[in-house]
Amino acid sequence: MVKTARVGTGLVKRILVDTGADSNIVFRNVFDALGLRDADLTTHQHGVIGLSDHFIKPDGVISLPVSVGQGQGRRSIMAEFVVLRDSTAYSIILGRKMINDVEAVINTKLLEMKFVADDGSVGSIKGDLETAVACDNASLSLRKKSKEASGVFLVDLDTRVDDKPRSEPEGDLEKFKVSDTEEKFTFVNRNLPHELKEPLVEMIRVNGDVFAWTPADMLGIDPQVMSHHLAVKPGTRPVAQRRRKMSQKRAEEVARQTTSLLEVGFIRELDYLTWLSNVVLVKKQSGK
Repeated sequence: MVKTARVGTGLVKRILVDTGADSNIVFRNVFDALGLRDADLTTHQHGVIGLSDHFIKPDGVISLPVSVGQGQGRRSIMAEFVVLRDSTAYSIILGRKMINDVEAVINTKLLEMKFVADDGSVGSIKGDLETAVACDNASLSLRKKSKEASGVFLVDLDTRVDDKPRSEPEGDLEKFKVSDTEEKFTFVNRNLPHELKEPLVEMIRVNGDVFAWTPADMLGIDPQVMSHHLAVKPGTRPVAQRRRKMSQKRAEEVARQTTSLLEVGFIRELDYLTWLSNVVLVKKQSGK
């Protein structure tokens, strides 16, 4: 959804409201056009993942006043933006943090966003379809021209800040087998008192059959319980991602995982030449 809003001291067009981006992004050309200075920035320790899987170091973070809507249906808040030196077809990207702050609900079909106004009423703004199409076409053009994929695009933004890091196991871990095979194992705190550790290990071994050790152990979910569909507008022209190369080690792992899913019937082979989605490998905490 593309709209216009007042950010800082200026009225900014080509603002993308993106539920897929965690943080708000302002690009350097807009930062300079608003008359902002580097002295206004605070340090940002985390990078942004670019299209070619490399990290881009932001210039910093800045808080700016943002106003959406008009009249009594206006909402004004202070929003935090990550400043990037890369330019895209969009001037600013408003992510989930901003959407949550204004308590907004977005209807992508109607290109409309409703939110709680300053006076407690329900404000509403419409997206600009013509500008959205122009920005989308411009983004595709930038992708084609960039052989090294040095730009930052909508689908590649990942500015999550680890304010709340994942929980880590406490103390030294001791590996133990859940069954007679070496492949089925887990870990327990080595320093647990004996009266706690032994019953815990025994309980896990007795219930070892509830763990999904391989894809074949996962029986699937009845569609009546949960199903997924793509809300694609009929007649929409599909756009294929550019193929990304993998190292031999990664390619072998993808082939192994794909084969295991094929064998148990989780996936089946289809030939869609107009669609291509690159496989993304994510390392687990176990190192696999």
